Amino acid sequence: MKKITSTLLVLLFSVVLFAQKGYDIKLTVNNLSNSKLILAYYYGDKQYVKDTLTINSKGVCEIKADTLLPAGIYLAVFPALGNKYFEFVVNEQRFSLTTDTSDLAGHIVVTGSVENQLFYDDMKFLSAERKESEGYNSAYKAAKTQQEKDQIREKLKVIDSLVTDKRRSVIYGYPNSFYAGILRAMQPIIPSDIKDAPRDAVGRLIDSNWVWRDYKNRYWDNMNLNDDRLIRTPIFHNKLKEFYGRTIIQIPDSLIIESDALLSKMPPTGELFKYTLVYMLNEMAKSKIMGFDAVYVHLVKNYYSKGFAPWVDSVQLYKINERGRILEPLLIGKRAMNIQLADTTLKTFHSLYDIKNRFTVLCFWDPDCGHCKKEVPKLAESYHKMKKDGIDVEIYAPTIMSIEEMKKWTDFIKENKLDWINVADPYRQNNFRFEWDIQSTPQIYILDRDKTIKAKRIGAEQVEDFIRHEIDPKYRPKTPTPIIDDENAPEPVDGKK
Repeated sequence: MKKITSTLLVLLFSVVLFAQKGYDIKLTVNNLSNSKLILAYYYGDKQYVKDTLTINSKGVCEIKADTLLPAGIYLAVFPALGNKYFEFVVNEQRFSLTTDTSDLAGHIVVTGSVENQLFYDDMKFLSAERKESEGYNSAYKAAKTQQEKDQIREKLKVIDSLVTDKRRSVIYGYPNSFYAGILRAMQPIIPSDIKDAPRDAVGRLIDSNWVWRDYKNRYWDNMNLNDDRLIRTPIFHNKLKEFYGRTIIQIPDSLIIESDALLSKMPPTGELFKYTLVYMLNEMAKSKIMGFDAVYVHLVKNYYSKGFAPWVDSVQLYKINERGRILEPLLIGKRAMNIQLADTTLKTFHSLYDIKNRFTVLCFWDPDCGHCKKEVPKLAESYHKMKKDGIDVEIYAPTIMSIEEMKKWTDFIKENKLDWINVADPYRQNNFRFEWDIQSTPQIYILDRDKTIKAKRIGAEQVEDFIRHEIDPKYRPKTPTPIIDDENAPEPVDGKK
């Protein structure tokens, strides 16, 4: 009898557990029936549709499945109401929300969800304080004396303090809740939290960058980088964008160091790691700043090619790795690959490595390219000016053309007085187009005496400025910072499942 009873209890317990599997979220909207509801969610800086559901004749929509619904902030969107929506928090898998069409978010009643109760209590408190704040802001603009403005400013400070205290009460009162983690992640690293910079015996700053460095090092202190739920909120993306685009010094070495440091703080199998790595690679792929392709190559070599991006299919992974392999020899600081091509006689060959000048300008161009017809004469003008001023520079100009275009090539050389080293491969016996990643023309590189790449893919008007600045660092360029040609940028990748 004991065995039978025990077996029955186990079976009953199993039935209860099975019944509790999955999610069951009941949304009720009074005064709305027989309509559609779109369930959407945040993923980074975008919103995606999870499902399209039906609201029944009683205004009820039940969202349920046998699986778990990934935690995050979701949106209930109502097409019949002009796509008005309200947000809610998913962490618990079973709860109810009731509202009405007159004020979807303002009239929410929560049942069975601590997370949403915290969320909506916070939203209602914030809304009330915002209205009061707006009144004070209007009064501040209308104030006629400094005393009035000071009094209003103090009242606004009180409101800010109330909001801060209210949110801290959630953070410390419900430390294990998802919403507390969201509020914690939203807390800024404010100047008052930054320690005083170290000074010497007479009070002088020892390190003028210390305050910035301390801020950078503590930037992620308020965000739990082990909590993948944050990827389904708009918070993480905004923090990442600010950090990667503005907080870090925008030079390749710094970006590489900080990329590795940030990724090392996240579990490599997590959603935050995945999103961050994809974001970094795409930012570097689309960057127009010269030299940032070094960061792209670093990410490819150290993460994608080493199995840290299992979400990428084999075809896309091959493309990414191949792109990194092609770009690596062309990075600034690398010694340029040699090129040996024939001149206009097609009999005499000239080697890039035979040039002994302090600077070599490598210009790939095409006599049929409209942009080349504008840029190459400008380069010739700068070249002649630098030569006249005694600058030790030579131009090696491989031309992309076929044997049928020989006359176009030689005529253009004569018309524009291109008295530099003109070479070509009209029979396409050389692989330089692939090795140098020539997908568009013109492409201009600047090399030093050792054929080390100093600048790449810059405009003809920038060549002289760059070389003069290399000779004299006090020289101030007259043209904008060099940029990478968009047509040669790597393709972006998608990290979303």
